[in-house]
Amino acid sequence: MKHLKNSKWTAVKKIKDWRHYEVLNINKKKQKVEMFSVCAKKIKIEVSFKDLKDDTKWLSGWIEIINEST
Repeated sequence: MKHLKNSKWTAVKKIKDWRHYEVLNINKKKQKVEMFSVCAKKIKIEVSFKDLKDDTKWLSGWIEIINEST
């Protein structure tokens, strides 16, 4: 899980009005990561390892998504 530390992610659908997040903490027991919005650092979310692996929810890196269906 060390590779997740400080990794950057793009939410396919905006979460709390933002799309680009960075991993802050890793909770192995809960199988989750705590992330913060890069543009609004006070916004923090928890995401499961399972969701991070789902490319319909998250993409590794910061990626520009032009068309959003919702």
